[in-house]
Amino acid sequence: MVTKVKVAVQKKKEGVPGWPHINFDYEKELSRVMEVVRSENPDMEFDISMYSSVDQARADYEHDKETYDGVLVLMMTNWLKIDEFYCRQAKDGLPVIVADVPFCGSGSILAQTSPLIREEKLPVALVGSKDYRTIGWNVRIFSALKKVRESTILVVKNKPDLQSEAAAQKLWGCRFVNLCSDDLMKYFHQIPDNDAQATAETWKREALKVMEPSDNDILESARLYHAIMKAKEEYSADAVTIDCLELGYNDSYCLNRHLYPCLSYYQMNNDGMIGVCEADINSTVMSMLVLYVTGRPGYVSDPVIDTSSDQITYAHCVACRKVFGKDDPRTCQYYIRSHAEDQLGASVQVIFPEGEPLTTVNLSHVGKWATIHSGISAGNAFGDAGCRSKLVASVNAKALLRNWAPQWHRVTVFGEYREVFENLFRMKGLEIREEDRG
Repeated sequence: MVTKVKVAVQKKKEGVPGWPHINFDYEKELSRVMEVVRSENPDMEFDISMYSSVDQARADYEHDKETYDGVLVLMMTNWLKIDEFYCRQAKDGLPVIVADVPFCGSGSILAQTSPLIREEKLPVALVGSKDYRTIGWNVRIFSALKKVRESTILVVKNKPDLQSEAAAQKLWGCRFVNLCSDDLMKYFHQIPDNDAQATAETWKREALKVMEPSDNDILESARLYHAIMKAKEEYSADAVTIDCLELGYNDSYCLNRHLYPCLSYYQMNNDGMIGVCEADINSTVMSMLVLYVTGRPGYVSDPVIDTSSDQITYAHCVACRKVFGKDDPRTCQYYIRSHAEDQLGASVQVIFPEGEPLTTVNLSHVGKWATIHSGISAGNAFGDAGCRSKLVASVNAKALLRNWAPQWHRVTVFGEYREVFENLFRMKGLEIREEDRG
């Protein structure tokens, strides 16, 4: 369903002096703001209400709760306290973003709104920018929250992590379907040889080179990809995560098959879908949020910090080549490799671009915290130690080493999205840990 957003505009009546100035042309400036917001969110619907008193907003609120997925409060004048009303109502469950239109509502947002949110710990996002694209980017949060709330996540794990699933469902509203390795193998054996062969040949043709894997390794990976897609379709799943290491190391697939889903996830993420390693519930939900907010895939990794170079390496045996989004013409080159840790099966080594801003995030549903740090891509690391794909980035390495939150996986996206994710985390009441600060 379409995400519907109410835009509540705080404005003064005619003839009343104050910022931005008496008899300001609200309609003209509002059209400028909304032109940009709509262009950044073409799949969303916006209804505008212009208010000069809190009573007007209060009278509409019960209807708002039944109708909208979020409220964008545009501060186009000061001191009317309409923003404060919506901020306090955010505890009621309707997400709220308050955005200052500079030189219009700046006094209120600084002197009243920001302190109110901080002191009362309200789950509200704040935006203040003369570049109205910033407002548009933050408005994507409403759509992301709705998509995750309505999502189904398929987990393949013989002993599912029910605590993490329950915590994620409570926070986001998503649903989980749990299968075991035997369930997945039933789909695996249903896949026609021709389908698997065609996919395997495409992967080999598009790769720079096939290194260690045999043709049969790649063929079985292709068959697994089609099995995952068949299960995904049957359960109407929006994301898939498989306990790949546990199932692979313990021969859970039988016949000594090393069915790593690395190439499956490579293909899914290239195509704008979500596949995540190791039945990691935290990283799966975070990857969904990354895709829904940015339109770009998240790269889940096991990071390695090097304070001597002030760099971090994000390492994993799966990545995708469409790091700027499935519709962007820019693509990365890749090799088909064995899975690094046991040097069996098939995985991918993606060669990432240099000089690009990076945003790295993750969260703990059980711990109720979220992490974030920024970097600039600096190329790739090579060698057989660790995982196959190794994205190197320039960061504040010493701070990261001191401040790292207690889980290894992180989710990296190409682009500068720090403000948006910080706002998203605040709206869900998560403690934010800025790992590269201090």
